[in-house]
Amino acid sequence: MNEDTFNWSNFYEEFATTLLKYKNDRENLLSKIKSVYKEIGMKLPKMENNGEIFDIDPFTVFGLFNKGINDGNRKRILGGISSQFNLKNEIPYSFDGIPLVNNLSAAFFYFSEERGKNDINNLWEVFESAIRYADNPTQENKLKIESAYDKVIKQKGIQWNITMGLYWIRPNTYINLDSKNREFIISEKILPEQFIKEINQFKNIPNGEQYIQLCDLLLDKIKYGKYGYINFKELSFMAYEQDDYRPAVNKYNKQNTDISKNTILYGPPGTGKTYNTVMYAVAIIENKKLEDIKRENYTKVIDRYNKYKEDGVIEFTTFHQSYGYEEFIEGIKPVIHSDEEDETDIQYEVVPGLFKKFCDIAGKPILRKEKCDIGINESPTIWKISLEGSGENSTRTECMRNNHIRIGYDEYGREITNLSKGDAGRNILNYFINDMSIGDIVMSCYDCNTVDAIGVVTGEYEWHDEYAEYKRLRKVNWIVKGIKENIIKINNGSRLSNPTVYKLRMDLSDVMEIIEKYSNNTIEVEEKKKNHIFIIDEINRGNISKIFGELITLIEPTKRIGQAEGQKVKLPYSQKLFGVPNNVYLIGTMNTADRSIATIDTALRRRFNFKEMLPDSEVLDGIYVEDVSVKDIFIKMNKRITVLFDREHTLGHAYFLPLKDAPTIETLANIFENSIIPLLQEYFYEDYEKIRLVLGDNQKDTEDKQFITIEENDYNDLFGDTDYEFDEMRTYKINSFALTNIEAYRSI
Repeated sequence: MNEDTFNWSNFYEEFATTLLKYKNDRENLLSKIKSVYKEIGMKLPKMENNGEIFDIDPFTVFGLFNKGINDGNRKRILGGISSQFNLKNEIPYSFDGIPLVNNLSAAFFYFSEERGKNDINNLWEVFESAIRYADNPTQENKLKIESAYDKVIKQKGIQWNITMGLYWIRPNTYINLDSKNREFIISEKILPEQFIKEINQFKNIPNGEQYIQLCDLLLDKIKYGKYGYINFKELSFMAYEQDDYRPAVNKYNKQNTDISKNTILYGPPGTGKTYNTVMYAVAIIENKKLEDIKRENYTKVIDRYNKYKEDGVIEFTTFHQSYGYEEFIEGIKPVIHSDEEDETDIQYEVVPGLFKKFCDIAGKPILRKEKCDIGINESPTIWKISLEGSGENSTRTECMRNNHIRIGYDEYGREITNLSKGDAGRNILNYFINDMSIGDIVMSCYDCNTVDAIGVVTGEYEWHDEYAEYKRLRKVNWIVKGIKENIIKINNGSRLSNPTVYKLRMDLSDVMEIIEKYSNNTIEVEEKKKNHIFIIDEINRGNISKIFGELITLIEPTKRIGQAEGQKVKLPYSQKLFGVPNNVYLIGTMNTADRSIATIDTALRRRFNFKEMLPDSEVLDGIYVEDVSVKDIFIKMNKRITVLFDREHTLGHAYFLPLKDAPTIETLANIFENSIIPLLQEYFYEDYEKIRLVLGDNQKDTEDKQFITIEENDYNDLFGDTDYEFDEMRTYKINSFALTNIEAYRSI
């Protein structure tokens, strides 16, 4: 492979060496960086909550030009850097093999109120020690880089991105371990299997010693060209190139690797965000590459998407200002019960919110019914039941022998007709007779800490006079019995209490683990669960802290259930432990015309990958109304909007797509009248002079071509002689004639 392909590396290494001089002169460094951006006419990215910047680390400096920007802007920044720092190497013309950070995660440190006191200093230490070791690989320098690296990977905001930063500054020594490179390294089987096991299949970032060893092992393996690449630059290049041709992973066997667990699609209105959520969702569920799904017929894809929604694999909600934790996670809601006497009883129950309910379904263990169908229903309630009392007794023995459960309150008789609110058995009998369902699970209470049997309800409520007492009965299939299992831990730290029958707040998966532990039959739980997609439209319109609460941390990929750092938290209302399953993907949409990315919740920005959806003029290629190019109109208007407002308020191509099937002046007029002009009125707050500039009306020679016409007001004629000062001497009107005049569009 031609080394010119990677002509950026010499420039990057020289700049890294030069940056090292500013370790203790960061005020001067910041001044130079600000000068770079001022000279090239670009805005310096926001790095603190208040918009100010008073400190910076060297990796963040590199992140300024190694993120999702076009090569033209990248070269402008590097040109400014070359001038400010007097660099000798030529400005790169190729950027192949360079990994890029997400635009919203380009900084290697958190805002000042969230980061540790020494976070930035620590980044300088690993930067310096990395250069020293790369340029002089002594044992002493090796220990220094390992120690500094270990310190930094414990900081907030640091994960695999530190390996990306090390690769930028010395790409011949340090390997970048972003997701594509990690997958590529494993698939190519370059490293010894034992080493891959030691670093846990790249599930967690390796420590300093492991990382340096990994770099050395890789270099030694590839240096002779056996694998088709002889250095890390070529390896990285191949990882990204071959990713486009790598076959999709086996269904439900591995995670979809080209889509993040948490993704936000953002852009101006009409750029295909909703369209793309369909593509993303289907690609994730079917574990196919996103580009493969996009090449399919959209009608077929949307049909599958709708089927997945019907099956509960996809859930959809829209955030708004009044949306809260109670709707999303859980809340307390009143439930009204009325009896035959028309007495109304209001009770308050903890009700799961949309996201918690979805996660409970996604995380539910899948039983292999061909192995053993134990009769559990789709959404089983788990019940505690006391059989006569605690410890050994005749009722318990009889129930276990004859596969049923029995409770008392015989004094109310066979037909219960008059239970007042104060009756002790009211709720218990209601639970046993009315609420308990076939397919529910019952756990037999042996004492306040343990259960001695677990069964599945198989019959409706019955009354049996042949028993001297405990005459109320339901048939049960005992799955396990004769055990003594302490369930305090899975019961959220609570002991079993006195009522004969009540609902237990515990996970089905925990109950299944007990069944597996004691059952003679093999109750196999399918580990490879289908991916589930939770879509949040207008995610930026909600109050993220209010909606997610303490769960904002749990959506991080490393904190998901099943991961090494997986966590659960005790919910405030139900006191139930809850975590986010690893097979749940979050996809949000964000309209940048409503809100700037820079102002959205910091917690959200740190935990989501952002994918920009821009207006795509190529979609409109070949569409003409009469002989006027719709694509040319679209491009010109968006250029004007970008200058007059910004790129976040451009027009989306989706508005013009109806012209594909009906390229008529009537269709075009309808689009402008009902979509484009109202959107421009919203963008520019009815500043009609700017709207006229966007539409080119100021350049049109006749009024019949102007979409917005001007009428001068004669206030003396209207109001006579008055001292009132009028704000506007003109009235603007929408010209209906121009909407159906093809010359009006040609003149845009």
